[in-house]
Amino acid sequence: MSTEKLLGEDLVALQNEKGNICVSVIVPAHRLSPERRTDVTEVKKAIEKAGQLLQYKYGEKEVEPLVQTMHGLYKTIDFTHNLDGIGLYVSPHFKLSVKFPFPVEEKVMAGDSFEIRDLLYKINYSIPYYVLVLTEKHIRLFEGSWDELAEIKDKNFPVDYKDDFEYAKPVHSAHYAGYSQVKGFEKDKSELETIRFRDFFREVDKLLDNYLVNDTPLLLTGVERELSLFGGITGHARKIAGKITRSFNYSHEKELADIAWPAMYQYFKNEREKLVKEFAEKIGEGLAVTGIQDIWSAAQEGRALKLLVEKDYRCPGFLTGEGYRLHLFPPESPHKVLPDAVDALIVAVLEKSGHVFFVDNGTLKDYDRIALITRY
Repeated sequence: MSTEKLLGEDLVALQNEKGNICVSVIVPAHRLSPERRTDVTEVKKAIEKAGQLLQYKYGEKEVEPLVQTMHGLYKTIDFTHNLDGIGLYVSPHFKLSVKFPFPVEEKVMAGDSFEIRDLLYKINYSIPYYVLVLTEKHIRLFEGSWDELAEIKDKNFPVDYKDDFEYAKPVHSAHYAGYSQVKGFEKDKSELETIRFRDFFREVDKLLDNYLVNDTPLLLTGVERELSLFGGITGHARKIAGKITRSFNYSHEKELADIAWPAMYQYFKNEREKLVKEFAEKIGEGLAVTGIQDIWSAAQEGRALKLLVEKDYRCPGFLTGEGYRLHLFPPESPHKVLPDAVDALIVAVLEKSGHVFFVDNGTLKDYDRIALITRY
């Protein structure tokens, strides 16, 4: 696919830079002209802010290479194909530019770790999916990530239906027989066509085995009859994320993507709701923790399995001693300040092979906006 994907190894590399000077520059962007013309200027301004922040916090010798790297990344940005946000991540040993297909707030930060909240959110919803466009004559398969689709064109897809069956037309046995035999023939022909279409769809369904691995979701599009026929024979029913009743015989790829992504986004949100229900069930089993302080302790102990966080939940914090206990107010003893304890918690969970899932604001209002399913 042409769409940029943030791979898991990129996230690992970001985390491995902890302790070095890490610069995170995140800027809102615009998809349409003329609004996107301002993005060039805004990114330049953000890089200047980052340079000033670096000069304030560090020495000139450390700052200059980082600023040069940011300007180098800036030159690689294709502003003619913007999404909703742009991110630049720079450290002495790492550089990355990312486009975000969702709204972001401007952030210019320099410290001993990267600001990864928006990156994680992108990864959360970057689960690959497929869209199968069904017609009785021609079937196409598309691979999707966020709101972009790319058609699969290989030895399997697209697939054309070949109608090479010979029908023997009836002959009137007598003039008074009328058209009863013709009508019977037409009925038999229609039934035979339905059988052959089912067989055709079975062949296509078998081809999908090569793509639908590891529970990859599948979205179906087509008219009602085609959706019904395919739904009756598929062995991938459990992976079907949704159905769109519409003909896409002549639709442009972008039009298909504009209709497919909202359906897939809703599917991913529904999956998050299932996680919230799972959390509620784990309460009775003693495998659920709420409140950022208790969750912090569980994460330090290595018990964090699935962390659920509302997208915009942030909370300052303070650490004392070895950092196993999180304070929400400055303690009298010597302490370290965490501008956002939620981000620090997310990193801690990931470092110990836990998983992080973002949910919509308000989803966890009964659990202090953050919830954890523990390993034990």
